[in-house]
Amino acid sequence: MNRSTAQRAKLTTSQILARTAVILSVLFLLGMWVYAFGGFATRKAAAKIDDRAWTKRAEQICVQRNALLATNADEIRKTTDGSPQAVGRGVKAATDLIEAAQNEIMTPKPTSAHDVRLVDTFDSLYRTYIADRRATEARLAKGEKAELNETMLNGSPVSETIADFTRPNLMDSCAVPAQF
Repeated sequence: MNRSTAQRAKLTTSQILARTAVILSVLFLLGMWVYAFGGFATRKAAAKIDDRAWTKRAEQICVQRNALLATNADEIRKTTDGSPQAVGRGVKAATDLIEAAQNEIMTPKPTSAHDVRLVDTFDSLYRTYIADRRATEARLAKGEKAELNETMLNGSPVSETIADFTRPNLMDSCAVPAQF
């Protein structure tokens, strides 16, 4: 037996533990991949509602809302002097449109209890966003230069959480209208 073979045969306890840890980690990761892509994990989005008629109706309302918001923005740009108060009037008009559309979306609610819970969460998030806009609107009305400061949820603005609901439910037009 030559010297290199003898050295390879003797592993220390820490080497055995390290190799075991690596092998277990690889097996764990492999198991996660098999679970995720082997058809064992659910493919349904956590925030997806089943009432497709409700989401289609909401999307139509948001398409109309966004057209009104674009018209409002064009009107404000054409007719104002750019002062904070004038911008504030435009923000107020846009926020009124957003709030009216949200009120319309929420009546009626979906049929299942699961969908109602999700839609109520969506509404609560949108009401937070509307309150953030109202706070900005008040600061602009006082003549302060202000930008929208969104409430942060888990390190992200509330608009991103709203988008997490609108995307899987095919309600892209209902995401927060950033340009208005």
